[in-house]
Amino acid sequence: MPTIIWVGTAMDLNKVSRSRRYRLTGLLKKNGFDRWRISASAISAVTGEECSFFIEFYVVNPAISPDKPVLGFKSRLPKTDTDLQYALAGTESEKSLLTEELVQPSFVMVKAGKLSKRGKQLNAYFPCSALVTDSPEYVVKVGSDDKNTCFIKKNSTGGSISVSGTDLLERPEILGNSGSIAWNLHYSIEDGFLPSFRSKQANWACFGARTSIAGTIVMDGEQFTVSKDRSYGYFDKNWGRSFTNPFLHLSSSNLVSRISGRKLTESCFAIQGEYNKRLCIFTSIEGKKLEFHAGGYKNYNTIYECTQMPEDEDGVKLHWSVSMNNRSHVIDVDIVCNAEQMFVRDYECPEGNRKVMKLIGGGNGTGEVKIYRRIRKDLELLEDIHVESCLCEFGNIETAQK
Repeated sequence: MPTIIWVGTAMDLNKVSRSRRYRLTGLLKKNGFDRWRISASAISAVTGEECSFFIEFYVVNPAISPDKPVLGFKSRLPKTDTDLQYALAGTESEKSLLTEELVQPSFVMVKAGKLSKRGKQLNAYFPCSALVTDSPEYVVKVGSDDKNTCFIKKNSTGGSISVSGTDLLERPEILGNSGSIAWNLHYSIEDGFLPSFRSKQANWACFGARTSIAGTIVMDGEQFTVSKDRSYGYFDKNWGRSFTNPFLHLSSSNLVSRISGRKLTESCFAIQGEYNKRLCIFTSIEGKKLEFHAGGYKNYNTIYECTQMPEDEDGVKLHWSVSMNNRSHVIDVDIVCNAEQMFVRDYECPEGNRKVMKLIGGGNGTGEVKIYRRIRKDLELLEDIHVESCLCEFGNIETAQK
């Protein structure tokens, strides 16, 4: 049997606080990553369009180069006069001289952007020495002054990123888009799942599967309003030696019961993996929780896939399908997201060697979640849920070309 909580319980704030902590200690200082991620829906003050935004703090191998950001994709070809003479002469030494040096990355990156139509990502890099994680005021903070400081506090997050077209031409290794974004948000964690998953290789803390967020976001001069009742906020954390491969994520708190027609205002679900060749699958429906932990001893089977659907009048879509079953319950999840509302985000892996996690994702997925209870050989439908504003991701680790 999975863990079932039949009465809604308030989140343990002490557990949330511990789960948000910085985790790169010991060997992870030189071979590890830590990533905080917040997402929310917002409404454009200009067009009224609803968009999904994300804010992430990504720390990689802080002990390797604490005082200067090192990016593995930065060109490191020899550039001395002697090197040039070897290259022009066409000697054997040219081959080694024109081979780029492979390094392990070491930096703090703040990544923020929009996961909707005309979406984009903006990246800012800082030395690891600029990182603050042991302050009673901040969960994480980076930056040298008020102008370029980005932070997450216990109940708020703020910051700004600006990347020019010239920046991208001179530094293509920053792996993003040009533009500007600034945010000032307050949040309250309403529901989540702890513990989520722990191992030596990869860890996940899904403490904010339902998070109320309010405030403003300004992207490229356009203002977006985030309201508490329509933010459908999400807040989680990943850390470890490297990303899971493959990587799958689905989550939403914008849910409506197809059975009753009622808005499920105190409900959410989150799915992530692959861990131990299984997915973690969590649902919280109006105070009733089902939790299936990939690292637990309880037996359950998971089948999943992410595939491209045939193009139709609405364009190209990606389809996430997840099915979980054990002796007591069955959960079926089907989510689709339009390809034009998605894009690929890149993350340098801690191991270096030009390995990068490529995540295709969107924040406007729609679909359904069905939850059944087994009664001998029959299935009883407990809930049939329509899902909107679903954060949906799929990715794999790849080795980039030199």
